[in-house]
Amino acid sequence: MPIHLLNTTLQAAALSGMSNVMAQYIKAYREEKPFALNVRSLLQFVLFSLISCPPNILWQEFLETQFPGYTVVSTSHGDGERTLNKANTARKFLFDQTLGAFVNTVAFVAAMAAFKGKNWKGVQRDVERDVVPLMINSWKLWPAVALINFTLVPVDRRVIVASVVGLFWGIYLSLFAALD
Repeated sequence: MPIHLLNTTLQAAALSGMSNVMAQYIKAYREEKPFALNVRSLLQFVLFSLISCPPNILWQEFLETQFPGYTVVSTSHGDGERTLNKANTARKFLFDQTLGAFVNTVAFVAAMAAFKGKNWKGVQRDVERDVVPLMINSWKLWPAVALINFTLVPVDRRVIVASVVGLFWGIYLSLFAALD
């Protein structure tokens, strides 16, 4: 595995673990129960991150390769000036927030159901029940993050921005996954 994939995957797994622990603490606090770490839940979230992060990195690299966000335009001084390619940014944004979001959401719901020991029918039922509400909730946050990342953040810093936001999104997902 290339070093950038490994580093980013390990960072994502660590952040996923942190968000799961925070979610467990919030849940215990809300229920007025003493905090007791659910190691199984923690390991499930870390494992899901380890599995899902490399394809997501490759997806983002694919989007950037197919739809470069910036083009270099020659100026009258002979040097190049970076200009935002709005059409490519819109295409990248649409693919990411539709196909990318759908695949990630289905993968998350299916993995959490499977980790809980559900059979194929149980996994299918959870996917049918949870994917649409989870996608709707994700669209309240991730389009803004994607737009900021695609327009303002350099490519090599996008993972950091998404990881910080992902820490809080992971808390939501941990609480969501604990519902049944």
